[in-house]
Amino acid sequence: MAFSRISLVVLLLFIITFHVVESRSVLGDIVMNNGRSLLQYPPQLNCNSACQTRCSRNWRYKMCLKMCGACCSKCNCVPPGTGQDTRNVCPCYDQMRNPHGQLKCP
Repeated sequence: MAFSRISLVVLLLFIITFHVVESRSVLGDIVMNNGRSLLQYPPQLNCNSACQTRCSRNWRYKMCLKMCGACCSKCNCVPPGTGQDTRNVCPCYDQMRNPHGQLKCP
């Protein structure tokens, strides 16, 4: 009877140790990925530079910069290029509307 209790305790300690060791590797994967924690917010986008590129060919440059800056600060994303075909790259940017239901972001 004593042998089975000792075996049970050893087995239980082995399972607990294995679980702790395994969870540390998962925690390490969560904490560091390419030198940055996955639990942190992504780095802040340089909205001025991104919006200058986005609005470079817009006929209302100043208005475009103003609206793009507002959208960028809220979404932390600006679609690449100058055309409407890349809006879907940033869903938040793409779905923002003004009070009249029109697209807010250029």
